[in-house]
Amino acid sequence: MNFQSFPVLIATLGSEPQVVTAGLDLLFSKGVAVRRVEVVHTTAPGTPIEDAVQRLQAALGDYQPRGIVFSFFPLEERGKPFADTESAAAGQAVLRCIYRRIAFAKQNGETVHLLIAGGRKTMSIYGMVAAQMLFDEDDRLWHLYSAGDFLTSKRLHPQPGDAVQLAAIPVVRWGELSPAWLSLRGIDDPWAALDAIRRLQLERRREDMHNFVMGTLTFAERQVVEILVTTGKSDREIAALLHLSPRTVEQHLRSAYTKAAQHWQMESVNRTQLMALLQGYYVTKIGENPHDNDA
Repeated sequence: MNFQSFPVLIATLGSEPQVVTAGLDLLFSKGVAVRRVEVVHTTAPGTPIEDAVQRLQAALGDYQPRGIVFSFFPLEERGKPFADTESAAAGQAVLRCIYRRIAFAKQNGETVHLLIAGGRKTMSIYGMVAAQMLFDEDDRLWHLYSAGDFLTSKRLHPQPGDAVQLAAIPVVRWGELSPAWLSLRGIDDPWAALDAIRRLQLERRREDMHNFVMGTLTFAERQVVEILVTTGKSDREIAALLHLSPRTVEQHLRSAYTKAAQHWQMESVNRTQLMALLQGYYVTKIGENPHDNDA
């Protein structure tokens, strides 16, 4: 089934169902024609959470004229529901659930509106992470502010003059920072996707270091830099090892600092920074040996 061109609201639910209904009503007032609503919640029989789910389900008829489809997604792991989100396993379940709901919507061409005002802070935090991982430029992350009569009345729908409003939360999308991330969106599990992007970023950093060492530094500079990074020796000690004068070593390092600053677009690079930038290269010994002759 394709839901293309229709926005979807994904909302976290705590003990106040009005967070979902008010958020939905306010989106309508902004001209956002939501056609589907997905509610992520914990399961705790005999608690305000259960009451909130029941009250929200009872209010679905209010949206029947608009043809809105509601779906509820209780947090669970291997069929076991979570009554709260205050554990590592529950936190992982929150991210996994919200991530998969966003991914499903994106696969179907929908614009996502994620409302993270309901539930524990854990749900909000992992909701923000999922948004960073999967959002496009048209998707929106929302918080809901309410006060006064609307907050105390427990009304599900805002009335004119009620102190309730949606606030957009800025999202730094990982796809903008690393286009390679977009190629990993097909991974179903967010934790596996995070591991994959870390490996990919590490490979790219290693390649970048290799290109700098083998493509930018001269053979003589590579010799000096390798000893510096791998041993931390002084200029005089490096000079003694390479049978050079300390002044020559200093000149090679100054040139390497300047080239590193240009390569990594930094204002300047000093001895400590150069060692930090290249430590990973010499630890893993990727690519050619730095002592190989220039081609």
